[in-house]
Amino acid sequence: MNLLLVHSDQHRYDCIRAHGMRELQTPNLDRLCAEGTTFSRAYSTIPICTPARASLLTGAWPHEHGAFCIPSSELNRAARRERPTFFTELKSAGYRTGWVGKYHGELESPEPGPADGVDAFHPLWHYQKEREARSLQPIPKPHGLFGDEDSSSPADFSPLAWQADRVIDLLQQPTDQPFCIRWDPPEPHLPCNPVSEFASRYNAADIPPWQSFPDPQQGKPAAQKRQKRIWGLEDWTWEQWQPVVRLYYGIITELDHHLGRVLDTLDRLGLAEDTLVMYSTDHGDYCGGHGQLDKHFNMYDDVTRVPLIVRLPGRVPAGHTCPAFASNELDIARTLLEAAGLTPSDSFVGENLVGMANGTAPREVITSQYFGTESGAYSMRMIRDERYKFVYHPVGDIHEFYDLALDPGELENRIGDPALAADITRLKVRLWDEMNAQGDRLANRWTAIELKDEPSLATSVFGP
Repeated sequence: MNLLLVHSDQHRYDCIRAHGMRELQTPNLDRLCAEGTTFSRAYSTIPICTPARASLLTGAWPHEHGAFCIPSSELNRAARRERPTFFTELKSAGYRTGWVGKYHGELESPEPGPADGVDAFHPLWHYQKEREARSLQPIPKPHGLFGDEDSSSPADFSPLAWQADRVIDLLQQPTDQPFCIRWDPPEPHLPCNPVSEFASRYNAADIPPWQSFPDPQQGKPAAQKRQKRIWGLEDWTWEQWQPVVRLYYGIITELDHHLGRVLDTLDRLGLAEDTLVMYSTDHGDYCGGHGQLDKHFNMYDDVTRVPLIVRLPGRVPAGHTCPAFASNELDIARTLLEAAGLTPSDSFVGENLVGMANGTAPREVITSQYFGTESGAYSMRMIRDERYKFVYHPVGDIHEFYDLALDPGELENRIGDPALAADITRLKVRLWDEMNAQGDRLANRWTAIELKDEPSLATSVFGP
């Protein structure tokens, strides 16, 4: 079986038309949803780029593979070399492998290559070289991370167009080997710079606010308020956010267009029926939700809930929405290997998405991890069940608890609500149990005092 994984960067779950965003144009992602299964409760294993991508490669939690943050942070390190990756496993099984787009230092190699199980790698700096050869100027970015419309790139030679061309080249290579091709567009990660053809499809003034905006941040962790101050966003109105969101919409539509070119190539080559196609992302984006930009110091659905779509004709139900909890990076890794007929090693701890799409529901809860960013080390753990979400801040000033049925925008932190005390206690204990089962070293005698209500250290020695 052939394998095609499209793994974008920072794509919110709600930013697909088939997921309910009626004003957004995503006909090809909608097509994947119609021809396959979309997971409505897929969550990022860790909502920050490098460790999430390391979890995708290794099928392991960050505390096992060892990558905790991005290369520019004080926590930087790559995944441990001794761990197998889905690429090395597939390559040893006779697969032809290719990787296009973003690589974020998740391996110790400067770039992935044959030693990492990757036959061909096409990074974005190759595009920059071709752009220079065409005498095209760098894409102007006067607004920095807040994004700008790209009026300098031809629509057929934008960064996304070039990436899709490389994926199509890999698909068209004549060979008798099955292939595993991974496309990692850096989009829609900020700064969003859609070419004018796609940016012009949206009028900023018509874009409605997210359900998580506005957020007065009363009773919220101080780390989130600090991040807002760093960005200078404390007093932004929705009218100020609309041009930023417009660019986010535009780059998603541009990505969707080029995804359609790749899907059409599979059809033209007669490969669609024999190819497992998966679309997901490493994490979401505030993009104005809760009045912030980017991610960090939170576990809101804006950032942790992600799109995850699986298409496999004849084996995955078409037009189906699966409500099972998915840990997207862990589950994608296992699914790739089992779709290839391999038995994953014990280090691949995820679940098979094909089985989940067909009715198996292995998880009653879902968890995510976080360890910090350039702004500093900061541990968090999240757990959610059918209704509630608990976010543990072991080094913060306050924990979080949300009733997702009544407050899907996660605006009211009810961690101190006596009416929810039993559910808060239940999820705290369940989080400790999940952490302990995962081998998470944060499940220890110190955190058991908070999560399991065990006696304090002094009380355990001297009594109450």
